[in-house]
Amino acid sequence: MSKNIKKKLLIIIAVLAGMAILFWLTATGIIYALHDFDPNALQIDACLDAGGAWDYEGSTCKY
Repeated sequence: MSKNIKKKLLIIIAVLAGMAILFWLTATGIIYALHDFDPNALQIDACLDAGGAWDYEGSTCKY
C-alpha cells in the first residue's frame, strides 16, 4: 500500500472511532438524564420492584 492510502485509512478509522465514542457518551448521558442524575437509580428501581423500601441515607434496600 502506498503511504497516501495508509494515511486516508488512518483518518477514516480515527473519524469512525471518534463517532463511536461520541455516540457512546451521548447514549450514556441520555440514560443518566432519564434517571434524574441519580447514580443509584437502577438499584432503587429494582428495590422498589421487589417490594422493598430504599434507604437514601444508607443507599441500601430494606425489606
